[in-house]
Amino acid sequence: MQKFYTLHNLFVISFSLLLSFVTIKAQGENCFVCHNDNELSFERNGKLVSLFVDENKYKSSVHGSLECEDCHTGFDPENIPHREGKEIYKVNCADCHEEYSQLVSNDIHHRLKDKVGNKTPECVTCHGSHEIKNPSLVTNKVQEYCSQCHDNIVLANRYHAKSISPNVCFQCHDTNVHEPEMKFSVHSELVCNDCHNYIANNLDKHPENVPNTQVADCYLCHSQVAAQHRESIHGISLSEGIEEAAQCWDCHGSDNIMKVDDPNSPVYPTNVASTCGKCHDNAEFSDKFDLGIICPSRLYSQSVHGKLVSEGNFKAATCVVCHGVHNIKNRVQPDSRISTFNIPYTCGECHKVISEEYEQSIHWIRAKKGVRESPVCTGCHCEHGVEQINQINKRDEIRKIQEQTCIRCHEGNFYSEKFGKNGGQAREYQDSYHGLAVMRGDLEAAMCIDCHGVHKILPKNHPESTVSEKNVTSTCRKCHEDATTVFANSYSHKTMSEEARRIESIVQNIYFWLIIAVIGSMILHNLLIFISETRKKRKREKNLVSIPRFTQNEIIQHILLLLSFITLAITGFALKFPESWWAEGLTSLGMSETIRQNTHRVAAVLIMVVGVYHIIYLFATNRGRDVLKNLIPKFKDIQQVGENLSYYLGINKSHPEFDNYDYTEKAEYWALIWGTLIMGLTGLILWFPTFVGDWAPVWLIKVCETIHFYEAILATLAILVWHWFFVIVHPREYPMSFTWIDGNITLEKYRYHHESHFKKVLLDWKLMKEGKTEFKKLSYSTKFFIDSLNKKGLNADDVFQSEINRDLKLKTWLEDQISD
Repeated sequence: MQKFYTLHNLFVISFSLLLSFVTIKAQGENCFVCHNDNELSFERNGKLVSLFVDENKYKSSVHGSLECEDCHTGFDPENIPHREGKEIYKVNCADCHEEYSQLVSNDIHHRLKDKVGNKTPECVTCHGSHEIKNPSLVTNKVQEYCSQCHDNIVLANRYHAKSISPNVCFQCHDTNVHEPEMKFSVHSELVCNDCHNYIANNLDKHPENVPNTQVADCYLCHSQVAAQHRESIHGISLSEGIEEAAQCWDCHGSDNIMKVDDPNSPVYPTNVASTCGKCHDNAEFSDKFDLGIICPSRLYSQSVHGKLVSEGNFKAATCVVCHGVHNIKNRVQPDSRISTFNIPYTCGECHKVISEEYEQSIHWIRAKKGVRESPVCTGCHCEHGVEQINQINKRDEIRKIQEQTCIRCHEGNFYSEKFGKNGGQAREYQDSYHGLAVMRGDLEAAMCIDCHGVHKILPKNHPESTVSEKNVTSTCRKCHEDATTVFANSYSHKTMSEEARRIESIVQNIYFWLIIAVIGSMILHNLLIFISETRKKRKREKNLVSIPRFTQNEIIQHILLLLSFITLAITGFALKFPESWWAEGLTSLGMSETIRQNTHRVAAVLIMVVGVYHIIYLFATNRGRDVLKNLIPKFKDIQQVGENLSYYLGINKSHPEFDNYDYTEKAEYWALIWGTLIMGLTGLILWFPTFVGDWAPVWLIKVCETIHFYEAILATLAILVWHWFFVIVHPREYPMSFTWIDGNITLEKYRYHHESHFKKVLLDWKLMKEGKTEFKKLSYSTKFFIDSLNKKGLNADDVFQSEINRDLKLKTWLEDQISD
């Protein structure tokens, strides 16, 4: 009996379990009786919610082996179908996936739940409800699970991966540095691996091999910004492997990211210029990527925009206002805010009226047609260094704009001829009364904008142009109230009337030949007088007693030096100043560049040959050694500088008694020696630059070019101002000294200027005449004087004695010297 009850109980239990299983199975299958209807729905919170579940897809899902009641618990089998308004309990995935539930509860989405609200994802947000796929079979998990919200990210690791504790990071990174920065950051509620996702899950590769694009995962949260940044010049550069291009943290900071309206934020209006300048004002960065504009942020800071922003006017333009925020593009990218075709619209966001005026101008009309020479806003106002028009000195500012913008483009013929116009308008304006008056500082005289307007500049043939035939009179009346049509049409850059141009041409030709005839006659007249007076002076001096100053050899050296120096100066400066009137004149006479350079080099060789010969002459001949001895500077020369200046200032009664060469002649001689050596050495290096080997510093050739040019100016001015004054312009020598022709100087002039040397010669001669010395022991100068006088048929004894007899002071001095 006991066994019977036992078997009975076992049967009842088994039957009950089987019945329950069948009942539950039936209940699950019964769910699809209704929920397989794709029109099944009900209203929840005012919205129509579908209750359709595709049975086939459900059974193919990872949960296909489960019954509805496995997830949708709390059903009352007695109440199927559900009562009206009766809802099922919320599915709790943690019943089976407890380990993932713990990870999800502390992920970044749930930690930011208070900020993102209903955007916080739940299990069904990513995995779905009734058609859940097996994650291990999904090849592209990012696209499958994250693309509903994040359409442009690359996850570095699994979403459900366990977070790395900040303590792990702080084993290497100083917590005293990072935690205080994070405390006031907009990311204060995040932990390290929220942003540094790749690094946190690849610690074995950190920090040496972290790809630049994986340093931080800003794109995960800021997808819209990321889309703009990726299409910007920065994003494109990053995609091309240029790691120096701006990442998010380069502009916004890293741990200490502030809100953009925080004054401490790097992208706050007063800070954004210096933030951009970290890269764009860096010389090495600019050179590496050939940015073109040097220090744009510094220029901006000094501009009117930069100054207004620094004063707190945040309506003024900043870098991001003109270039964009995250969608920064270069000039040639589509939709660039700074492209030629978009600049007026970008500037027009603040300067609407001005922009609209400009868009009616000939400049914009041509710019839209692709004429790159036609200026847009930045062509006249500059990109970054925009200056304010000073209202106090407004006219002065307008003149500056005219000289730096209008004339800069319109002064040459290139642009004018390119567009079928007559060139030279700017030069014609500058030659007019208005232009000349403005250049002399008359700021009331008409400038470019006074006649042509400021932004709405139109050509003369346009009916709305301020200088059109219809409007030009009223334009003139802005300054000349009584201006008539004839008056208005009489002035332009170029005479418009054919009749007037013909009359002007006739008058110009008349005056051209009149000037040649009148001034030419004057030149001939005065040349005749000059020649006559020169011949008279020459004849007068020939009748006077003269003593030798130069030998025939020295005269030839001087003439060769003169010819070579003048040739070098003319041909050298013709290269440096090719547009000068005299250089253009030489070109018109047939001096091509080849002829010029060959002439210059021949003259250079000649002057160097003369220089070498002169050095040999100084040491190999008695005359040369005597000249060298007398040209050596002495302390007395410095003393005589003061004495001579005192005489010409009227302080001293008489000028100093100079030796054979005074301080001016010595200074000039040694300057000539120095200049010849410098010009010769630098000239040879410039003539044969490739002979300069690797032993030379890199600056040698360019420095030689600088020295050669400035030494040429110094030498030329020294000859004109110093040497030619003493031999031509000096009242005692005018119209010229003839010493350079015959080597002689009158005894009167010699005694006046070289009395000290004459006394030495006279004393030497007197000692010989009294038998106290022999002729062969006389100084070279004394012998030179005696021989030269005798060769002229003059008796040296008579000449010397005559000077002694007529000069009592000289006679007394001579007697004192002999008695001593």
